[in-house]
Amino acid sequence: MSLQPILQLLEKDEQREALHYFIEKLPQLKEATESMEEKITFIQHVMNDKQTLESLFAEWEAKAAPFRLTSEHFEAIATLIQLLPTLVQWLQKAEELILFATSIMNDHESMAYWTKGIKDIVPIGKGLNILKETNERFACERDSTTVSLLRIYRLLKHPIVQDGVKYIETLLDVASKHK
Repeated sequence: MSLQPILQLLEKDEQREALHYFIEKLPQLKEATESMEEKITFIQHVMNDKQTLESLFAEWEAKAAPFRLTSEHFEAIATLIQLLPTLVQWLQKAEELILFATSIMNDHESMAYWTKGIKDIVPIGKGLNILKETNERFACERDSTTVSLLRIYRLLKHPIVQDGVKYIETLLDVASKHK
């Protein structure tokens, strides 16, 4: 084998620069090679040490045990996949509602208008006064007599109870229609 082709290659600047770079990097390459040899040796020792491998696998199995999937998990996943279109629709509507509520809460004028509207619809102060007076009267006039059917019948004839029963009846009709 002659040296002539090698010498011709070394005459090129490109080859000399590459050789110079390689020679400069030799200490780093040596360190990387030694590090790799150490790691490979360690891996070989671990692979040969059955006790270490068994303990590693036992530890891994213990950590992975809670994540074992059963047929129930797969059935639940299949059901969830079937429900995804419906869930996505509901989540999109919920997101729109949240964005709307957030925008209203951040707008001081809208919040003031909303709270005023709620106070007009639901007279909270009046309701609290009624509850307070009811609690006071109930505590003072504690009636120990039994409640008779006639008393319940009279109570059912009261207009507020009548309206409440009619409202609940309407609510049940609407709910059953949407079921």
